[in-house]
Amino acid sequence: MAVSYEHKLLYRHEGPLDMENLPYIVQTMDRLLHSEGLRPPFRRKVVTTLIELAQNIIRYGAPDEVRPPLLSLARSEKGFVLTAKNLVHYSQEIFLRSYLTNLMEMSRDDLEKLYNATLTEGNMSEKGGAGLGLVQVIFKADEFSYELTPADEQYSWFTVKASFSPTV
Repeated sequence: MAVSYEHKLLYRHEGPLDMENLPYIVQTMDRLLHSEGLRPPFRRKVVTTLIELAQNIIRYGAPDEVRPPLLSLARSEKGFVLTAKNLVHYSQEIFLRSYLTNLMEMSRDDLEKLYNATLTEGNMSEKGGAGLGLVQVIFKADEFSYELTPADEQYSWFTVKASFSPTV
């Protein structure tokens, strides 16, 4: 199967993901975006989104050596698509659907208010985050989508796609 330039896979990491290998992934992604001739503000937006998605996988993803997480970056017709895919326990699926549906219905102003209120109130999760990763991803991306698909009786695949269109 031939892949057109418009749908070119630029980067793919499928395997263990932790805070030790994340810097390498981030540096590699930034170099790839630089080699594509993209300006620093755009690269920073994509790379910080990558970091947020990777941290969500590290903090909340279900560990599974046979079905590891995936991070990828591909060129699309409109720009670039950053994809993150990982297993989540089935019990998280209802929360994720509700939370993301709610976030995606919010205006940019409402997302910014939620972000600032969460930072001001200082609510931290048991895993160490303030729960703002997906808020930031939705806020930064030009387009955002997600899927939750069953993997087996205990786990579901959680796939996030964030699209970015560079301004000329």
